[in-house]
Amino acid sequence: MQQKVVPFVAENVFSLLADNLSVEILTAAYTGLQSTSRGLTSQSKKQYYVRLKRLVDMGFIEKHQSLYKLTTFGSIVYENHFKTMDKIVPNYWQIKSIDVLRTRNDFPLEQKENIINEYVGTTNLTGVINPTQLTSYNVVKGFESLIPEVLKVLDNAENEVYFATRYYDPHVSNMVFQKFSKGITIHILDGNPNQISVENRLAAIIRTPPNRETAEMVKKVLKSSRFDLKRLSNLPLSFIVVDKIQVVYETINFINPEQFTIAVSKYDDAYFAQRFIEYFKMLSKNATIPDLFINSRNR
Repeated sequence: MQQKVVPFVAENVFSLLADNLSVEILTAAYTGLQSTSRGLTSQSKKQYYVRLKRLVDMGFIEKHQSLYKLTTFGSIVYENHFKTMDKIVPNYWQIKSIDVLRTRNDFPLEQKENIINEYVGTTNLTGVINPTQLTSYNVVKGFESLIPEVLKVLDNAENEVYFATRYYDPHVSNMVFQKFSKGITIHILDGNPNQISVENRLAAIIRTPPNRETAEMVKKVLKSSRFDLKRLSNLPLSFIVVDKIQVVYETINFINPEQFTIAVSKYDDAYFAQRFIEYFKMLSKNATIPDLFINSRNR
């Protein structure tokens, strides 16, 4: 059977995994499959060869002498999809009970996590469910991944945002103002250098507005009680709290405190979010309100 290159797209993979006859061939190839359809009693000869060719063309299976076996790609899909599903599906109700426990308010968060971890340890889900999935957190290991992470969490905001930042990114800045324009309350502790501070960027827009819409938005920001901006030149770290439940914060590099190391996202942790809000308010005591805001609100 001659192999041809098929453009790889995720839709083709999911389509294949949704086809029971293709899955049957894929499973058989895990241990080695003869070129004939002998043993695959649910398939006609035509069904078998059409699907076998498709699996070969897509790079799931390749021929070794007289046997068809899984490629590295095919093995990864098989191990991470089918074997995992074999463990998950029979334990659906046990997994569902974890969701029930996580929604209860009469258990402290730490106690919930301990109970869940102990419970998983008594099942065959160990190694399938990991602490990240259970506690809804993510570790961001590079600054290039930090901005998309902050944008993702910020996009979820519906009520209120606390944002302490010592970095500037135009995409994050634009989304902050978009959220403000939709009625969301924004609290910012600005730890950026003076030349790229939020105050100076807003002043630049006032001096040379790119368009009327942006100019009007800045005027509303300067007057609104929903936009709380303070400057803190020695801000120790950056973090954002969204709707009192989601948090993204960077860890401190004690060798070089100004260098980004890693960040952690907590997607569902009201207790942790509240601690960061309290930290934000504590830092704010030593912060100053920019003159641009004082002058605009005293007029």
